[in-house]
Amino acid sequence: MTGPLILPAVSLHEISRPRVREYLETVIAGSIRPVVAVALADLRERSRSTTFLVVPLLVAYFVKVVAVDSTLVVGTDYTGRPTIAWLAGMTAVIGTTVLVLFGFSLVKGSIGRDLETGVSELIAPSSLSNGQYLTGKWLSNVAVLAFGTLVLLASTGVASLFVGVGAFDPWALVSPFLLITIPAMAVVAAVAVCFETIGPLRGTAGTVVYFLLALTAIVAGIAPDARLDLVGLAVVRDSMAQSIAAQYPAFDGSAFGFTYTDDPGGLAEFTWDGIAWTGPRLVARLPVLAAACGFLGGAWLAFDRFDDSTRWSFLSRSESDRETADDGVEPPTADDPSTTADSSVDVDLAPVSRDGGSTVPVLLAELRMAVRGYPRWWYAAAALAVLATAVAPIGVVRTLVVPIALLLPLSAWSALGTRERRHRTTELVFVGTRPIRLLGATYASGVAIGLLVSVPAPVRFALSGMDGALAGWLAAVLSLPAIALALGVWTGRSKSFEIAYLTAWYLGPVNGLGTLDYVAARPSTASAGIPVVYLALTVVALGVALVGRRRQ
Repeated sequence: MTGPLILPAVSLHEISRPRVREYLETVIAGSIRPVVAVALADLRERSRSTTFLVVPLLVAYFVKVVAVDSTLVVGTDYTGRPTIAWLAGMTAVIGTTVLVLFGFSLVKGSIGRDLETGVSELIAPSSLSNGQYLTGKWLSNVAVLAFGTLVLLASTGVASLFVGVGAFDPWALVSPFLLITIPAMAVVAAVAVCFETIGPLRGTAGTVVYFLLALTAIVAGIAPDARLDLVGLAVVRDSMAQSIAAQYPAFDGSAFGFTYTDDPGGLAEFTWDGIAWTGPRLVARLPVLAAACGFLGGAWLAFDRFDDSTRWSFLSRSESDRETADDGVEPPTADDPSTTADSSVDVDLAPVSRDGGSTVPVLLAELRMAVRGYPRWWYAAAALAVLATAVAPIGVVRTLVVPIALLLPLSAWSALGTRERRHRTTELVFVGTRPIRLLGATYASGVAIGLLVSVPAPVRFALSGMDGALAGWLAAVLSLPAIALALGVWTGRSKSFEIAYLTAWYLGPVNGLGTLDYVAARPSTASAGIPVVYLALTVVALGVALVGRRRQ
């Protein structure tokens, strides 16, 4: 009889540690490598566009305007000495605000591009997980926005060589962009991914919703004890207020705000050493990162892995459903004798003609394409806009209802001139009709949509003798689709008009900047002749679109 088996005393921890390390390294590498691959592939695709050339130029010009050509007024009577801390803090917070408002339109569309190009058919059955795919898209968005931030930082450093005073402090230059701008860009990147996974928010409607949410978040962040200071306005404001109060005891912090002036004479100058990044201030930036994680998590929950059968059907029908409903014809079945191979059918095809038929059918076809395919809420909103322009007080119609109503055609207008290139039907469309006739029908359809959503307004303006309001409405309905058509023909993308229109809408009708008040929401705009300028711009834009169409 043998004795019990005695094993040598060996630590289990010593045996398992190399294997555990190897296992963790394999798992981590296997999880991260696909994410990086998705991000790099997306960045390579983006690098082929003109965005990477235009954005640095625009950002550099923006820094020149805010740091060199203008003077920031703090409160009502103060401005900072142009130290590196002042230039970096000022440029970071204003630049972050601009990137938050318009960065969404810059980075959105990467998932939609996979759908349009057919890459989605390769991704759907692959072993790539939803989390890896969406995180890669998010990292790509962050990289694009971080590139804009880097240009912003470098341009600020260059500006300090021309207008800056005092010693150069690298941390004072870098810290506002690192701790204010980059976290905000992470949120913008996450929202862009999240909205692309939610059917009703994939298109222009998502751009409008984001723009309004971003404005709300920026305004809410200025409030005292705000929980989410997205663009860093509150932390910069409080830090500057402390410096001003220490140097000017008569400073009244209750009327604290930011404005710009071209005449800095009479302003009291104070020295600001930058934000002291204490523990509480660092903790105050954590909700911004939490918001980015929340939107990215929402994208993971909403992502359907390109499955058409689960896409928010209660809000909008799929494209195939719309086509079937519009055609009103059931597809043939395999039992249909007319579809068998041995059926002899004489087909008499008319020769291709460049005449393309009369203009009216082309116009009706363009109008039909422009108004079809929207979710049901859009048609309800359009009906509500017509009702509001008919029954609201005439003053409210001019200043509020008409500007909001003319936001509804944004999706249709931004698509003008882009559909042929986006759907790769340029050769098919241009071979059967005259391109110039098609261009005119496309523009007319855009004007018709603007008229449809606000038709009672001009009637009421005319009956009330409000010639300025009538001229502003006419200028808006004629000029906006013309500008959209010109941008669409030359760029082939809808983003350009979306960004330009939302910027003009916010600065013009909403905030009263006369040159951008395209609808003459304020009487002073009409008396200054701005509607005439936009009517002239209509002719110029149509000429630009005509030249671009001839090039095609």
